[in-house]
Amino acid sequence: MRVASFVGQKGGVGKSALARVLAVAAARKGRKTLIADFDREQLTCVEWAGRRKRAGRKPDVEAREFKTLKKLRKNVDGYDVVVVDTRGHADELTKDVADESDVVFLPTSASLDDLGPTLDLARRLARHGIADRIVIVLSRVGRSERLLDNAARVIEEAGFEALQVHWPQRDGFQGDLDDGLAGSEASNPHLRQSAKALEDALLARLGGK
Repeated sequence: MRVASFVGQKGGVGKSALARVLAVAAARKGRKTLIADFDREQLTCVEWAGRRKRAGRKPDVEAREFKTLKKLRKNVDGYDVVVVDTRGHADELTKDVADESDVVFLPTSASLDDLGPTLDLARRLARHGIADRIVIVLSRVGRSERLLDNAARVIEEAGFEALQVHWPQRDGFQGDLDDGLAGSEASNPHLRQSAKALEDALLARLGGK
């Protein structure tokens, strides 16, 4: 079993969206996948999974609400991949989840307003000996090459790995999520192509069979 967690210091950077993208990508590879939704105030992934089920989308992706890591540990038998969507702001649970993850994805926009707090969180997590599992994901980014290049430089100077594929800001992706879809299930062929590249990068970093 492989565990991927999506954590963040700020909300609105695409954490839950990317968790669903990875979950669908893993399920389409034939890996039994669970999304563990710890954001109990919003339950974004649980609500999405419900819409997906009602619409009859395939493959099946299960999403369940969890309050504690102990409860999650008791309910992962039989899964190949567990994708953890944490709360919008880092807390003690964030550290505990990161410690038990094979890879810890930290989504952020290219703006220093988001990137600064994200790197601060990455540094705090790295102190627990998991620096090699931390991956920064530039998410919901626009088309400015200058901003992307600057963000990549800042991440490199901070000593962290950046996923080489970005998650673009497109209204179509949100519309698909509203319909219980995610990633390369997009109806728009250009969005499918962008999402497929991201899925491949996330899956490669997660590893496993």
